[in-house]
Amino acid sequence: MSNYNFISYSSVDALEFAFELYDSLLSGPPSIPVWLDKREIKTGQDWDEQIVEAIRTCESLIFLMTSDSVEPKSVCKLEWTRALSYKKAIVPILLQPEVEMPFRLGSRQWIDFTGDFNIGLAKLRKHLRWLSSPEGGLKSLKDRLEDATLDHRRAGGPDQQIRIEKEMILLKNQIDDQQRIIDDPAGAAKRVEESIIRGIQRECHPEKPVDDITRTKFINPPPAIAPTYFQDRHVETNLIGDFLKNDAQRLMTIVGRGGIGKTAMVCRLLKSLEGGRLPDNGEEMSIDGIIYLSETGTRKITVPNLYADLCSLLPDDIAKRLDEVYRDPKTSTESKMQALMEAFPSGQVLLLLDNFENLIDSRTHNLTNIEMNEALKAIINLPPHGVKVIITTRVAPRDMALIHPQQQFRLDLEKGLESPYAENILREMDADATVGLKDAPDELLNEARERTLGNPRALEALFAILSADRDTELQEILSDSELLPENVVEVLVGEAFSRLDPTARKVMEALAIYSRPVSPSAVDYLLQPHVPGVDSARVLNRLVNMKFVRKEAGRYYMHPVDKEYALSRVPEGDASDRDEPVFTQFALLHLGADYFKEARMPKENWKTIDDLSAQLAEFDLRCAGQDYDTAADVLLDIGFDYLFLWGHYRVMTEMHERLHGKLNDPKLKSSSAGNLGITYCFLEDYRKAIEYYKQALVISREIRDRDGEGTCLGNLGSAYSNLGQVEKAIEYYEQALAIAHEIGYRLLESVSLINMGDIFVYQNEWTKAIKLYNQARMIADEIGYIQIQNGSRSGLARAHLHSGDLEAARSIAESAFKYDYPMNNHNVFALLGVIALRQGDSASAKDAFETAVEVSDSLLGHNKQNFDALDAIGLALCGLALCDEDTNYIPDAISSYEAARSITRAPGVVGRVLQLFDELAKADTQGLLSGVREAVGGK
Repeated sequence: MSNYNFISYSSVDALEFAFELYDSLLSGPPSIPVWLDKREIKTGQDWDEQIVEAIRTCESLIFLMTSDSVEPKSVCKLEWTRALSYKKAIVPILLQPEVEMPFRLGSRQWIDFTGDFNIGLAKLRKHLRWLSSPEGGLKSLKDRLEDATLDHRRAGGPDQQIRIEKEMILLKNQIDDQQRIIDDPAGAAKRVEESIIRGIQRECHPEKPVDDITRTKFINPPPAIAPTYFQDRHVETNLIGDFLKNDAQRLMTIVGRGGIGKTAMVCRLLKSLEGGRLPDNGEEMSIDGIIYLSETGTRKITVPNLYADLCSLLPDDIAKRLDEVYRDPKTSTESKMQALMEAFPSGQVLLLLDNFENLIDSRTHNLTNIEMNEALKAIINLPPHGVKVIITTRVAPRDMALIHPQQQFRLDLEKGLESPYAENILREMDADATVGLKDAPDELLNEARERTLGNPRALEALFAILSADRDTELQEILSDSELLPENVVEVLVGEAFSRLDPTARKVMEALAIYSRPVSPSAVDYLLQPHVPGVDSARVLNRLVNMKFVRKEAGRYYMHPVDKEYALSRVPEGDASDRDEPVFTQFALLHLGADYFKEARMPKENWKTIDDLSAQLAEFDLRCAGQDYDTAADVLLDIGFDYLFLWGHYRVMTEMHERLHGKLNDPKLKSSSAGNLGITYCFLEDYRKAIEYYKQALVISREIRDRDGEGTCLGNLGSAYSNLGQVEKAIEYYEQALAIAHEIGYRLLESVSLINMGDIFVYQNEWTKAIKLYNQARMIADEIGYIQIQNGSRSGLARAHLHSGDLEAARSIAESAFKYDYPMNNHNVFALLGVIALRQGDSASAKDAFETAVEVSDSLLGHNKQNFDALDAIGLALCGLALCDEDTNYIPDAISSYEAARSITRAPGVVGRVLQLFDELAKADTQGLLSGVREAVGGK
């Protein structure tokens, strides 16, 4: 049940009426949700706890005033005073004419039920609906101001007066704001809309960094700045220092429950290390670089972020080279990390991965992010380097702990802060001495430390409760029986949250929807339909001061414990809420995704994965809201042309895997499966590639998507061709070709013809291959597609070479250069060199081979893992050895072939390389190339 009204009554003289009122309000029309203990209390659970929880989460409290319920010792007084602490609207109901309103509720207008029940019921219904209106909200604020004014007159001392005065100032400001909204609702809505538009524009066009900024060795702001009063953890800090000094250890995992102070402790340490020494005037320690990544911060824990941030510590030329390594799809994560770690042969760079539990499966305790798993394993396994990793997490990654345990260190934070450090936190947070902590007796603060176990987040929550509720004293909180060691943080966070005013609670609930820090405009976007005239920025800044919210670079987020609690207060709803203006998780997730859809950077500015942060955030929210089809659209828009082009193959693969089996639209299912096939093909996992290609093929056939079907068949043919399974490859190519003929898909037709020609060359069926290449060439010329014009001529020249028609082979190879396609020119030059050498034209052959090496080197400058370019260099160097009769070329040729085979040993690829090498070897009359063939084949 949500949005209900709590009925407070005395069972002595109002039980029967409470039942009648409950039934009448609930039955409607319209039905008004209500909560009555006799109907709602669950057996087997603590009675008091259920009542407190019901008051904490209700919309308003209906107080049935009878002779017994207004008595000072009545249970009802405990209920309505608790409701006042929770900033709930109180609706007094007069049942007996002689009963007087309790003094603290004197400003509220009661509803008369002393006469006709139906008349009173109608008034109550109208009043409850009115409470949710802007006018009703204004009246609640005025009631609270009147309460504060009365309390101020009889305050017990200066400290209490100051607390009340601060609340009165806040209430007056809120009343003025609410009055302006009521007086001009259209103007208020326009102001909010304009503020949101400005915020979105800032997201779309972020400020450019100032030129010539000095390179820093501290990358990203820390996920949290440890306040100056956060001290202690001397033993733990020294253990971290020992880890940093131990060259044999690579990874440290700091494990502890939420709120225990893991992040604060590490950030305090690292902040001190920025100054060159350990905390508390500890020993000097030189650090070459510190990188902060946080699952709750703006810079998420991903391999692309980790890799890019480490590269930012390196000279530009090295960083550029490593970026090229990262972008290559054939390079494994381990190889990428090896290249990166080799750039840090010594020194010390720290990588902090905070809130790592978000990447760990709660059931298996294993890492869910495959690429991150591989990256961390590489950091542990690789030869000595200067990078150390510190992980903070609630749950230790079980699979990671098994990798070279001697190179890891685990630190469990099981206890909070000791005395006097916990007490110091309480005193220092109350800097202006307005909530009673700064000057509280030592004995009371010691009790607070004991009850909270010194847990830093629990201590902050104590301060938050006192800041949000002027009527609550520290001793009152500590006497709460709900505070148990295992739930102290959660209970105090819940109490603090419940004492916020309704608007502040809504702001926190909206903020909890987002999985990353956001600007106030993102929160306004969610609340605009629900909180007229909302101004989240002012509320968020107030919440920061009250220790509810954190702020980082103008963006706001919450501690994970607070986020979990705030989100739990929002009804889950269901997927149909996406199109309704209701306050449920599904509806808000949809709205949040829409915000990021509007906040995308212009496409012409997309240069790195950071420029796609809005799409990545939208994708996450769409998935969380089970809107998988829209998530697929987002991914397909940024997939191959951006993520794939920039080398983020694992990112793209894992995002598509999240969608697998959850899509409804058949076309999207086919596209997503096909994309997974292509990414796995580039990663040389042909088994998975074929599996996904076949899934895409089945769907394409089911929906009669002939274009898609032909593409899937061609992809399957290529996968089997690389595996050397030529019969299956031909079968699929022939099917793709048939569809291309049928639907007039000329590009697919020409590609299929070239692919089949390649197969027949591999099978030594030259006549068939020549026929197919010629057909592809004519189509390519007809449609003007340069890639196919170049490729068809290259294949045709090679077929003539193998058939022994060297003259035709040379003529066609030379004609291929009229169609400049940089990705294949190196192969054409190498091929031309082989043909010319076989013709006895050593001079032309040498020119062609030298150009092939030059062009291939250029390609490798962009991508060190281009095995095709490495094979071309190997062939060209062998050709130069024959041209000059110089064996000095041979070692480099072998090295180039070995490098190519280290990238791929796919049988089909290796077979074609060997076939062309054997053609060159026919010109080796002196046996100069003996021993090279083994390297070509990867033996």
